[in-house]
Amino acid sequence: MRQFAVLVIAITTASLALSGTASAHVLKVDGNISAVLHINPDDNPISGTPTAYALYFNDDTGRFSLSECNCTVTVKNGSQTVAAHSLRDTSRLQSNNTFTFPKPGAYILTIQGKPKKSDAFQPFEIIYLERVASRQNSITTQTFPPILGIGLGLGICLILLGAYKQNYDYNKRRGNKKNT
Repeated sequence: MRQFAVLVIAITTASLALSGTASAHVLKVDGNISAVLHINPDDNPISGTPTAYALYFNDDTGRFSLSECNCTVTVKNGSQTVAAHSLRDTSRLQSNNTFTFPKPGAYILTIQGKPKKSDAFQPFEIIYLERVASRQNSITTQTFPPILGIGLGLGICLILLGAYKQNYDYNKRRGNKKNT
């Protein structure tokens, strides 16, 4: 019985591990300023398609505001600068923007900020590496749905429990016949 319980726990743990979701939201920090980048759709940009992205800023000192920042983003593919523009100030700490990556590949997004008034906040530079897929390859970047992994794990557990019960009942009946 103990071996069976260990087996059920191991299978359930493995199925839940397979269903784990990945997040591309990575916190980057430069001194007191930090930022999280979110790219639509599902943090999987596709080349040739307008890509909406949002940057969420935080400042440990509480002095940072996008309206008081000369903030720019530079997009590079290798050593080639593809684009450079100012960040929009959607709110005090959020910037929503759109960019179309020209081709699949790895891009470096460099976010630089300098205060419009001296000493309002510290200047910063935050760098992200983004992998951009082509429309054909975007299907392969789909994540495994967590509910499917949980359902699969529970289904396997039920099958194993049924097999264990059937084996237990068979051995019990067989043991009773030996004693008579």
